[in-house]
Amino acid sequence: MEPATTGAGSADADAGFGNPGTLARPTVSVDGAPGLLAIEPLIAFMDACVADAGLVGPCHCAADRMEGSLTVIDLEVFEDRMSGALEFSPELAGALVDCREAGPPPGWSDVQRQTYLDACSAGSDRLRSLCACSLARAQDVIPAHRLTEFLASNEIQPGIVDFLNLCL
Repeated sequence: MEPATTGAGSADADAGFGNPGTLARPTVSVDGAPGLLAIEPLIAFMDACVADAGLVGPCHCAADRMEGSLTVIDLEVFEDRMSGALEFSPELAGALVDCREAGPPPGWSDVQRQTYLDACSAGSDRLRSLCACSLARAQDVIPAHRLTEFLASNEIQPGIVDFLNLCL
């Protein structure tokens, strides 16, 4: 079953999977502009899409192109398929092909890197080196303009702990 791209029938989009994946239940972003996806499904989608450093640019480009036309349920279906079997839907595959030459998104500023490191380590010198290690993955999957929203959310999957686990 392919995910709905118009938002219609999105209740049916996850009916056959029986696996909630790693995403929190759909929420509406209060801070986001109209059409902007909530940060939770966006980060889960990006984490599943960015299999290695070579896909960072195409995944960010594809997410930007698809964001206005997809529902949270559509992204849940994409994320479940990518995480479970590395299966890309036709919509996502098409967007990735269109974006294959896209470079990585603008890097985080020094202030953004420091903000992430401070939030990650929470004042612990012991966590500082792990947080520095996790910074690369965080920059790959969190758009710079949404970092504050990511750090403010308590429902992110993956979250900072998941990024830290990649460094252990």
